Amino acid sequence: MAIWDPSVIRQQAGLFLSDEERTAIQARLPQTDTGEYFADAVFEGGGVKGTAFLGALRCFSEVGVQWKRVAGTSAGAITAALVVADFPIDELEQIIGRLDYNTQFLGEKTSPLIFNNDPADDLANPQWMIPNLLTVGQLGQYSTDPFKRWLSEVLGDRQIRTFQDIIHQGQGRALKVVVSDISAGKMIVLPDDLHQTYPSQVRNAVEFEVAEAVRLSMSIPFFFTPGTLAGSTIVDGGILSNFPLWIYDVTTHQRPPRWPTFGFRISEEVSGQQPINNAWDILVGMLKTMMVASDRYHLQKNEQERVIDIDTSRVTATEFNLTNEAKDYLYLNGYQATKTFLLERWNWEEHLRTRGYAVERISAATSAESLS
Repeated sequence: MAIWDPSVIRQQAGLFLSDEERTAIQARLPQTDTGEYFADAVFEGGGVKGTAFLGALRCFSEVGVQWKRVAGTSAGAITAALVVADFPIDELEQIIGRLDYNTQFLGEKTSPLIFNNDPADDLANPQWMIPNLLTVGQLGQYSTDPFKRWLSEVLGDRQIRTFQDIIHQGQGRALKVVVSDISAGKMIVLPDDLHQTYPSQVRNAVEFEVAEAVRLSMSIPFFFTPGTLAGSTIVDGGILSNFPLWIYDVTTHQRPPRWPTFGFRISEEVSGQQPINNAWDILVGMLKTMMVASDRYHLQKNEQERVIDIDTSRVTATEFNLTNEAKDYLYLNGYQATKTFLLERWNWEEHLRTRGYAVERISAATSAESLS
């Protein structure tokens, strides 16, 4: 497959901001005394659908937004790790453009006896995956080792290996990654929960490898081999919180946030009542509920005007044989959804009002860390 070049679809579709549009968006964002625009970001999980985040990031780059604290689950964790490494958008697009999903994500099957043809529909048919895995004695169809090697190399170019490296580079940047400990039945936020949850194994949480944290978060059950952490089995954080928009929110309104936290959502919303006709429907319904219920409840109880919804319905999460045309579709929708959101929906002062803050008390001064 030819290397994918996002600049082609940008030119074909006219994906850019005019000076007037950029000025209008910047007028609705908090600005520091030095004229900078900062924001935090939370990225939803969704497999290869995460390619859409690249278009969204391009739009924010044109606005002039610099990212501070970022977080994500699964594919969102991958994006968050790349964002916190502070790659220029052109370089980030080159990295993703050269990425071969089949090689870097599905390069190693756990057994030569696993036959699954097109992986795109595997998650829709787990009734075939599970018996196959039981037969070959494996916990997942694919090893995550190729992915970790790829991400380690990419982050290494920015001198990032551990969470401590992110801190040392300064600029107030931070990264949080959500994983699921199915041995202990817990949601874990890395690196924050490492020492408290696994005190006998982890003495210095910030020395934990970023690539390993992301590998654990993207280990889709049955599809990828689960990871291990201090004897616990770790799988995709999405089964407990696929869209952790809450992760940087404060629980008090004593001080207002100094800049916004934007949420980037790529998974299709499940609407209406799902038919439950047999035992299999109950199992599928339970799994879907685990993945979306807590996040959906949070969005119902809090404002949604900071969430950018990107249509990715034509692509499945495990469509690792993604064509360049499909990548164009995801990138295009990511850019356009973000542009529309910023021009038509986003307003910093209105956002603060809906969250109960007194706008007249808000200062444009920045700090090393957001309270959003």
